Amino acid sequence: MLIRRRGARRVAVVAPEGRFEVGVPLEEVADFLKRLWPWEVGRHVELSDGELVFRDRVPFERALVYLLARRSRLPRGEAEVLAASLRLHEVSLIADAFLYRLWLCRAEGGNCRRIVDAFAKIAKTYREALP
Repeated sequence: MLIRRRGARRVAVVAPEGRFEVGVPLEEVADFLKRLWPWEVGRHVELSDGELVFRDRVPFERALVYLLARRSRLPRGEAEVLAASLRLHEVSLIADAFLYRLWLCRAEGGNCRRIVDAFAKIAKTYREALP
């Protein structure tokens, strides 16, 4: 599982279930992880050659929820609040459901952008429900 730089202002999320892109710089994602979970960086998340490589699923799922929120055009701070305030089972629920649907879509050869956009809307709606 990794997040790879795709130009100056874009990242690609690459997982066994599929891949998608978000219009944010890799540095933003790295800063998000370093600021909120600094103990993960270097131990469970490695930054190397324009990639964030995840050795553990938990920080990957938090980054995934953050990126879905950013894809839905939530401001950086709102996306951070969403990813940081969700309980672990909530993060896993959203991330697992998304990755499963992405995998199904890819296996069927469908247009997976609609799956990514649907879960980006779910993330945005979920943020609106939080205090």
